[in-house]
Amino acid sequence: MSPPTVQRGSICILDFGDRHFFVRAASGEQVKLAANKSPRVNTAGLIGLPYGCVVEVVGSKLVRTPDDLMTPPLSSAVEEGTRGGDEEASNTQMTDNRDLVDSNTSQKIKQDDIQKMKEAGKSGTEIINELISSSKTFEGKTEFSKAKYIKRKVKKYVLRARLLNCTASTVCSLLFFKDAKRYMCLRPDSLAQVLSYGNIYAGSSVMTFDTIGIPTAAIVERMGGMGRVLAVHTTQDPPHKQMFERFNFDFKQRSVLKFVSGYELFPKSASVGSNDPPDASLSDVLGAERDSMIAQGWPVPLQEHTREHLAKMESDKKREDFLFKRASRFIRKVTRPTLEETQGYLDAKVDSLIIASRHNPLLVLETLLPFLAPSCPFVIFSEHLQPLAECFDKLKNDRTAIKLQLTETWKRDFQMLAGRTHPEMTMDATGGYILTGCKVSKRVIEVEKKGKLVGLGAAAARHAGRGAVRKKLKAGEAQEKEGGEMEGDEKGGSSKSKS
Repeated sequence: MSPPTVQRGSICILDFGDRHFFVRAASGEQVKLAANKSPRVNTAGLIGLPYGCVVEVVGSKLVRTPDDLMTPPLSSAVEEGTRGGDEEASNTQMTDNRDLVDSNTSQKIKQDDIQKMKEAGKSGTEIINELISSSKTFEGKTEFSKAKYIKRKVKKYVLRARLLNCTASTVCSLLFFKDAKRYMCLRPDSLAQVLSYGNIYAGSSVMTFDTIGIPTAAIVERMGGMGRVLAVHTTQDPPHKQMFERFNFDFKQRSVLKFVSGYELFPKSASVGSNDPPDASLSDVLGAERDSMIAQGWPVPLQEHTREHLAKMESDKKREDFLFKRASRFIRKVTRPTLEETQGYLDAKVDSLIIASRHNPLLVLETLLPFLAPSCPFVIFSEHLQPLAECFDKLKNDRTAIKLQLTETWKRDFQMLAGRTHPEMTMDATGGYILTGCKVSKRVIEVEKKGKLVGLGAAAARHAGRGAVRKKLKAGEAQEKEGGEMEGDEKGGSSKSKS
């Protein structure tokens, strides 16, 4: 089976090691990947490439490297410096930096010469080899100094990136690396625990209240187009749309997602976002318009005025963007449930409840917990400990859940190099906190509140039944005894009369 490849219009990730970029693979799409003086790069070269390969910026194009290595193969003299002192025991004569003088005259090649080499189309590897051969002090450096010098030049002149697919793990890692606070310090390991504790599987029914979009998108990815995801939102426009565009979901995968407005679920005084009422024309969109679009099927033929509008556009990129937005709008309208369907989903209960919100999780939990079926799990993620502690205390006092567990996810990164393996000197403070539990039905709660009285009543009933049996047996024995005495008296009276 061939590996998945980049399709036209797909969004993928370029991982340069120290920085990451979301790019769309399309003809005419240009992005800036380096410093201000570097030219913009065309992403059309990514179309058809397999995910996981390594691409290099050559001029204004992205070209796949033949070796698929992030560090390019350099000359023999350079490779000797990249070993970083691992061969100290060899016969190579050791040197030091005592005779080096920073006079800024050791390099013969000037910046203008480097710019001319770039304009001539030379690769970064060739430029680095020229810099090393023209350096007066490179041979006198120590092995570690050579490795450090080469690493710095590779980072500056060789722009190589790993082409990654947009999955829950890669997107979460990128966003956490880019701005952890904006996404509630949600790390990939924390996201994996949320999905595991929530018992997310294909074919299940899940309700989410998510203000960052990553957990809901990860749930849709794991569902694989089977099941149902009810995404509750309290704003006029759901906050998940921009996040979902990065995952390249097809129509089948998107069809499991159902947006539910929280305007009717949350109290009017609740502070969980905007409680603006939905648009009055929403019912028309959900009704006749949706039915007519479903009846047309897909792809929908373009109308005459739409074709004329496309013909007037200047470039193919604008036409692709227009058609992409039109197709996305069609999918949203077709998959949008009606009010009756939404009410049916809520009445049927859900199998899992996932909450990842910046708002008060206690209010959200009290509002959405009734829609969770008994004996089903719920998971609450927060970047702060105190809100989850309040939820834990409330659930414990009300006895509405069992198996309550409040944990903090923790991870340590290690540097893995030969002879230099150690934990990273700087690490993240936290990856968030997770509260998990299992809902208990009202009938079980009532039985638990009665406590020992229920058990005593059952025991009393058993003892009462045994006592009744004993009384019946004693009554039967007494009747038999009385019957025997009466028969004896009758026999004695008859014998006296005969005499």
